[in-house]
Amino acid sequence: MGIATFPAASGGGGIKSVQRGSAASAGNVTITAVDIAKSFVTVFGTASSGTVAATGAVGGPTGTTSATNGDLLGRNAGYNTGFVNEGAINRVMGSVNNPSSNVTLNAVNITGGTNNLVAAIVQGFLANSTTLTVSGACRYEVVEFA
Repeated sequence: MGIATFPAASGGGGIKSVQRGSAASAGNVTITAVDIAKSFVTVFGTASSGTVAATGAVGGPTGTTSATNGDLLGRNAGYNTGFVNEGAINRVMGSVNNPSSNVTLNAVNITGGTNNLVAAIVQGFLANSTTLTVSGACRYEVVEFA
């Protein structure tokens, strides 16, 4: 936690001192003594809170399978049909003709909740003449009037 004091050169009234610094986290900051009745604090939060989550959908891929054509071969075990003794030969037992077809796969959703990212709201106050208490990471300014 850093601190800087700037005494004012004014003679009567006006600003007596300005102290600026930063706090890395919530806690107490030691400052040069000020008159609480004549001082005020300004705090600027330097952090954020919340989450950012993705929500959406991914479309399913589509495509086409190619046609399958061909012959089924079988081996004749050698039998006599009554006309010709065919013996043991390979012969076409039938043919295959599967036409092409379309393929569509299911879509997949991406979900992750809601987006609720916000700048952190940090507060600070003078606990006593030498202690500034802050609620989180911040930059601060303590101004004391004459």
